[in-house]
This record gives sequence, C-alpha cells and structure tokens, in this order.
Amino acid sequence: MKKYITHVLLACLCSIGIHAQSMEDALRYARPELAGTARYIGMGGAFNALGGDFSAINDNPAGAAVFINSEFGGSLNIVGNKINTNYLGSSNNLNSDAFNISQFGAVFVLGNTVENGITKLIFAYNYQKTQSFDYKYNAIGTNPSRGIDNYFLNYAQGIPYRDIRTYDDESLSESYEYLGNNLGFGSQQAFLGFQSYIINPVDENDDNLIYLSNSNPQNQAVDHDFFVVNSGNNSKHTFNISAQFQENLYVGMNFNSHRTEFRRIDNLEEFNYGSDSNFNYTVFENELFTVGDGFSFQLGAIYKLKNNLRIGLSYQSSTWYNFTDELLQYIETSEGAEIDIIDPRIINVYEYQIKTPSTLSGGLAYVFGTKGLLSVQYDLTDYSNLKFNIGRGDNNLMNQNRKIERTLQSAGTLKLGAEYRIEKLSLRSGYFNRESINSIDSDLSKGYSFGLGYDFGGSMLSLGLFLQEVERSESMYQEGLTDVIDLNNKQSQFLVSYTIKL
Repeated sequence: MKKYITHVLLACLCSIGIHAQSMEDALRYARPELAGTARYIGMGGAFNALGGDFSAINDNPAGAAVFINSEFGGSLNIVGNKINTNYLGSSNNLNSDAFNISQFGAVFVLGNTVENGITKLIFAYNYQKTQSFDYKYNAIGTNPSRGIDNYFLNYAQGIPYRDIRTYDDESLSESYEYLGNNLGFGSQQAFLGFQSYIINPVDENDDNLIYLSNSNPQNQAVDHDFFVVNSGNNSKHTFNISAQFQENLYVGMNFNSHRTEFRRIDNLEEFNYGSDSNFNYTVFENELFTVGDGFSFQLGAIYKLKNNLRIGLSYQSSTWYNFTDELLQYIETSEGAEIDIIDPRIINVYEYQIKTPSTLSGGLAYVFGTKGLLSVQYDLTDYSNLKFNIGRGDNNLMNQNRKIERTLQSAGTLKLGAEYRIEKLSLRSGYFNRESINSIDSDLSKGYSFGLGYDFGGSMLSLGLFLQEVERSESMYQEGLTDVIDLNNKQSQFLVSYTIKL
C-alpha cells in the first residue's frame, strides 16, 4: 500500500552539493536594466557626459561634480509587465505590476577652493534599485517527448538503489536530509522521483544503478502548466567623492555596496498521460530564496571640449557577490485512486560566489545654452567574463563557467537622450537599445522614453515614462526537462522624482 506522507517538523540543512546553479542564475544579477530617476529614464539614461543627476552618478562618478548646489531627492516607480510565453509553439499571456521606492540620494557641494587646481569638491550618496525581479509568467503547452520523469531520471541514473530507498528506522524527511548532507542535490532529486513513484529501479537490489519511468513508460506526449512567480530586487548603495578642476575637468570615484533579495516559486503541473499510464497528474514545486551582498567600484571623468560640447568616460568594475540560497521542494502525484505527497520541509542551504563582468562606458553631449541638450552614451560589456567561483573544484560550477564562455558574448548598450526647455518646463525623450547578451538565443531589450520636468526654483518635479520590449529564453529545468521557454515582456515604467536644492 502506498504511503501518504504528511508534513513534518521544519529542519535546516547545509548541503555539500550545489543545487544546479546555472548560467541563468548568474545572468540574473549581471543583466543590465534601465533604472533611475524620472529625468534619467526620460532621457534614455544617456548621462555619461552630462552628470548633474543622482542616477547619472551610477553611470559616471564624475557626474556628481557637475552639481552646482547641494541637493537631495527621491523617486517612485510603478512597473507593469505583460509577459508572453512561447512553450513548444503554445503561447500564453500574463500581466503583473509592482510599486516601489526606486531611488533616493543626496549631494553635498563644498565651498570653492583653488588648492591644487580644485575649484569644487563634492560628496554624494545614492541608493538605487538597479534590477527589479517582480514579475510572473505562465507557460502552457504539450511536450511531445519529455516530461518530469526525464528530470528525475537524469539525476537517478548511476545512483545506487540503496541510497534512495527508505529504511524502517528513518522517515522520508530524515532520508532527504541525510542525502543532502552526505551525497548532494542529485541524490535528493533521485530520491524524490522514486518516493513519488515517478521512476522505478530496473531491479530492486541495493546495487541497482539503472532506472525507468513509471509515470510515462511509453514516453507519450504530456501536458504542462508551468507557473513562475519571481519577486525581489537588486539594489546599489553608492558612496561618491568627486571634484571639479578649473573650468573644464570633472573626475570622480564610487564605492558601491550591492544587496540582492530574490524569491522564485515555480510550480509544474503535468497531466494527460494517456492510456498506457495509471498517473492522473504530477505537481512539482520549488521555492528558492536568495540573499546576496557585493562590492564594486567605479572611476570616471567628464571634460568640456568647448563651452557646448562634453565628453565622458567611465569604468565599472566587476561586482564580487556572495550568495546564500535556501531551497524548499514539494512533490505530489496521483496514480489511480492514490495521492502521494512528498513534503520534506527541509531547507537546503547553499553558499556560492559570482563575479560579474566589468563595463566600459563613453558619452558625448551637446548643450544648447539654456535651451536644451542632446546626449549619446555607449556601454560595452563582455558577458563571457561572468564567472562562478569554483571553490574546491565543483563540477557543476566549472561546467556552467564553460557554458558561459561558449554561450555569452560582448554586447553594447546604446542610449540616446534629448531635453528641450521652455522657461521652467523641460520636455524630454530617450532611446535605449541593449544588444543580445547570448550568442545562441535572444537576450536583448529596447525601448523609448518620454519625460517632463518643472523647475520651481528651489525644487524640481519630474515625470518619466519608459516603454520597452525585453526578449529572452530560459529552460524549464537545468537537467532532463530542459525545453526552452521564450519570454517576451512588453514592460512599462512610470516614475515620479522630486529634488530639493539646499
């Protein structure tokens, strides 16, 4: 008689095996997004040669030295996502939105001095959400050749049967915990597949190493409903020191502290197995919570070639991240009249490190006196330099680094911006285009922005609207059931910023 496994007491485990961190996990924290104040967004982020904006400091540290007065301000952001998924030819749409405080900062301009040619010294701080993970999608379709049994079979082959069966003196939760502590993530997945009756050993002896599908023995087409909910953000605290030399040169340096919080819940429902299977459905759910901290630095300069023409150049170092993942897993199967639930309630904890690639940026700006300006910026990043720290030689992380080198490439981001002033009113527009990071599949974004600003004298109110299209792909799972889901996100951002001059 099959077992009905109920909830057990929550336990915590530090696993020796990395839970299949993937290239997509690393890219999540390296993929650039256009984020910042309403003025910055309204002009497409093309501020490398301009400065004078809180978010411009994040692009070029010298931008803080352009401020004339001390200021502080903040921004609110409303983001709407409309994500279309294409899974093996079947499309589905899902909308979601989020609201947050996306930026706040302060700039302190010290009194003029002529020592060592310095005419102005500035200290600044800016907090900014550089990436938003608040979105969800739902991929629905029929897979003609693979199911969740392939996921578990991929991990199970080669694992002795004695490692994944249970013994009289231990619960399933204890077995799951033991495997994680001693044999790693792959053994845990094989255990889940066997205990939920999705896979079976060819021979029920302790030395058996080969497994077959029990849920879909004829490998027939199955229906999938894959629902993913992501939340969290990647934020950046920037501490800036900058200076103006004489009338034409601005230089600056940033020290950045990064903070990441990310939660992902993915739920796969598999059903319609056909007459050759006794299975009615399978539900497989993973809940991942990631926290991380990182450090980076930036150097930059802006030079006035003439009164109206400015050139900017900046360097963004790699970001060195330390991450901790917490993973919960749940599986439920229905076979005939029986329902089996495997819910270990064990938190698997994994620690790892990532180094993102550095970025070189350059910009040109032309200022039409007090009437307006035009600006262009280009950022270049070699994403094949994205790396997991392999520590003591973890095979999965080494494989992921090799995959990154084969798959990712150098990509540029073009930003264009314009502003026209009518007395105290400013009209703004911008363009943003990030080339594909991936040399095999699309991983790109492009969009247009618009903005308004009104100068009250001692303060400024700005509004910004950014409409972009983001294209990328990700595999349903990293092993076995690896079919690709194409994601197309038509995103809108509305921002409100308010700054006060001190």
